[in-house]
Amino acid sequence: MLPLPSGRRVLLLDALVALWALAWILVGVLVAATVVQLTELTGAFRSVGGAITGVGETLGGVDVPILDGTLEGASEAVRDAGRGVTARGEAVRGDIERASVVLGAAVALGPILLVVLAYGPARAVRAREAGALRRLLDAGAGDPEFEALLAQRALTSLSFRRLRRVSARPWEDDLTTRRALAEEELRRLGVSRSRLGEGELRGPRRGPAP
Repeated sequence: MLPLPSGRRVLLLDALVALWALAWILVGVLVAATVVQLTELTGAFRSVGGAITGVGETLGGVDVPILDGTLEGASEAVRDAGRGVTARGEAVRGDIERASVVLGAAVALGPILLVVLAYGPARAVRAREAGALRRLLDAGAGDPEFEALLAQRALTSLSFRRLRRVSARPWEDDLTTRRALAEEELRRLGVSRSRLGEGELRGPRRGPAP
């Protein structure tokens, strides 16, 4: 699973993912708009079809004495041909419009899904962990044993470089180091350190002396 940074850097990463998605959505819209402009070419079908239909209507009104009547049969055939050209133009226009939507969506969704599939699961786990920690804080804030638990979690989750910044000897269970480690664990999950409370600076509870 993709390792996530700590604290506010996760929010920055959220913003970058959102900007990435927005950028590709705009690219997809531009692609769709570019493709749909091809529908202007179908105007030629309508023009030609209309012209052929007009010729057919004209033929229908022509009286040919040698044939003892009008060219109604030929006129209908020509009109049908004109209507067929116009209908084909409309069908091509519809095909282009549908293709523009499909192409635009494909261009946008491909890069977005790649990032979401890589980032989403880790981000969801981080959000669930932060939510669970906030609920624990409601019950354990100010309890030195809860601070000790958070400190132990920090020792196993933080990098050695980060532990070295917290304390020169982070493994020692003195009160100051324990509080600093507990606050680092909250920071790692993006939870406000103020929720830890002041607490009572005392060591963890021990059993009764023998």
